[in-house]
Amino acid sequence: MWVARNNCGMGTYDCLEYAAEEGVARIALDRPEALNALNPPLLRELEDAIERAEGADGVRVVVLSGNGRAFSSGYDISEAETEQSTDDRILDQRTHLEAIFSSRLPVIAAVDGPAIAGGCNLAICCDLTFATAPSEFGYPDMHFGEPPPKFVLPFVTNSLKDARELLYSGKTVDAATAAEMGLVNRVVPEGELDATVETEVAAIKKTPSTAVAIAKDMLNDVQETQGFRRYGRVDEYVGALTMESSSAERFREIRDEEGLQAALEWMHETDKA
Repeated sequence: MWVARNNCGMGTYDCLEYAAEEGVARIALDRPEALNALNPPLLRELEDAIERAEGADGVRVVVLSGNGRAFSSGYDISEAETEQSTDDRILDQRTHLEAIFSSRLPVIAAVDGPAIAGGCNLAICCDLTFATAPSEFGYPDMHFGEPPPKFVLPFVTNSLKDARELLYSGKTVDAATAAEMGLVNRVVPEGELDATVETEVAAIKKTPSTAVAIAKDMLNDVQETQGFRRYGRVDEYVGALTMESSSAERFREIRDEEGLQAALEWMHETDKA
């Protein structure tokens, strides 16, 4: 086995850990102090790691997890964003979910802890999603007026009513509820996640890689006929525009003046117009 960390430019990473062994590439988001919040360096490294796994000899499956107490708390909103015009935001779209969707390899999300906002999108965009019972899913960022910048949720939920419930309310739900909604394949007790994932990996390895790749392409085609990529692009544009909404601007004002905790309290406790 080999593990790569630190100095992304040299083929290793600052924000994640990568290991390849026995046909499995393991990618662990590694910003535990920030609950694996998705900042631009992490997203760049994630895309690089997925591409690396595709190019590695013998790798059949990618397993994506998060170090520490969370899978991912979503996009990093702890600091002021780089100043960008609305035009720049529209043109500068995130592509990490597309990298997972279009990879020939199946990607398994192993969720142990919160997977919320952009972290929820990341978990449910994976081909398979397994979660421990205490894990949580949802889009609390809806409370400050920013819909998820990639419309994944309606393509995995069992009903559009489930998607409406999560998006209209900004609530989070436990793993069992997420499984009922279709976001999660299976919920397991704490301590059993790794074994559950390994069992699934072993089953996938018994299917020829070409058959798995073809099956993934065909299933992706079903999503595409339903508008997955089209709505995803439109939602990215809408997300860029909602960054200028009054609620989003007020959130950033409070964060910059009073700190992130004060902004989060306002976000979750204040009725909006």
